[in-house]
Amino acid sequence: MRDRSAFMEEDTQAVIFDLGNVLLGYDWKPYLSSLGYDEETTELLADAVFRSEDWERGDKGGITSQEWEQLFVDNAPDYEAQIRRVYSGIEHTIFPLPYTDRLVRFLKSQGLKLYYLSNYSEHLHQKTRQYMGFLEEFDGGIFSYEVRCIKPEEKIYRLLLEKYDIVPERAVFFDDRRVNTEAASRLGIRSVVFEPDMAYHILDR
Repeated sequence: MRDRSAFMEEDTQAVIFDLGNVLLGYDWKPYLSSLGYDEETTELLADAVFRSEDWERGDKGGITSQEWEQLFVDNAPDYEAQIRRVYSGIEHTIFPLPYTDRLVRFLKSQGLKLYYLSNYSEHLHQKTRQYMGFLEEFDGGIFSYEVRCIKPEEKIYRLLLEKYDIVPERAVFFDDRRVNTEAASRLGIRSVVFEPDMAYHILDR
């Protein structure tokens, strides 16, 4: 058996992944720029949608797609048409990454259990499911909208651990945001702030 990686101990049983900017690409800036608005309008739309607190509100769940869209419109009512246009193509903020399928297959071949723990809205999930075929190889996971809480809230980590009987000390968690890995670490989970080259490091060992 190949050495798993410097990020996983020999007794590691489970690997927990964030999705955005870990196993899926997430970047709203190129999408927003592609719509052709001037700089001032682009910044205003970014504030109304992607940089607003209402983005997180979608991740927390409990609202419909239409309600989520209206929250964004309410942030800048004079730009309703532009905001609805942005929302109509919001799935273009998500894209596949070249290493994901290979990484998932490799970790499964090592006998590891794989789980996901992702802040994700129901609307965006429905719009981007076509990029998530790799989740068929996973042993389970939680999208934040399903449980009405988000990382780095302690509750969402505990829900995952309890649902799948994961031993924290025998799991490693990869997330691109330090605030999320720090929260996981406080529960005893080995946690790593993910950078793309780590995937290739794991695969090349």
